[in-house]
Amino acid sequence: MDCSRLDYIKSVTDQGDETQWAYPEYPIGAYFRLNFKGSEKVKSHARELPKGSLLILSQVPHDCKDNTTGEHKKIPDGCKKRYLTHVVELVNEASEDEPQWGEEVWGIFRWVKVHWRIPDFSNYRSIPVEYDVMKVRWNRRNTYAISLKSETLKAQWNDVYELREHLKKELNLCCTKVQ
Repeated sequence: MDCSRLDYIKSVTDQGDETQWAYPEYPIGAYFRLNFKGSEKVKSHARELPKGSLLILSQVPHDCKDNTTGEHKKIPDGCKKRYLTHVVELVNEASEDEPQWGEEVWGIFRWVKVHWRIPDFSNYRSIPVEYDVMKVRWNRRNTYAISLKSETLKAQWNDVYELREHLKKELNLCCTKVQ
């Protein structure tokens, strides 16, 4: 994975209900549709994200499924934080994905490939907490991918290169290069 392409962070939910983790079934190397909640502004935003960009996925679940027993466990309120769960790559140009978009609420998507993910969704205590890693508090609950060059992140990090190096270490990413 080329961490110089680590460009965005995106909030995701399990199709909008936030009762479970989003995208836990996809292993490293798998492809899936990364959904965006629909509107004309969101369509425009999804079109602007460049092929090859890497996105960190962040989410707040309320329950998790134990991989051993299959039992659903409620996450205690004190632990309901934003967690970093995946790094994915946009694999197509938007123009390749757009003909497949639907009119339903979650009909806008971009095809992505999983490059990194947490190994165990059932142990939320072992999953990186967004604030602990990113060192930034922000109020973003929408469907947009936020640039790692945003003003909010610039206030904490000198530049995106320092942030990428930090993320590489914190998430134990196997990067071929960091710039």
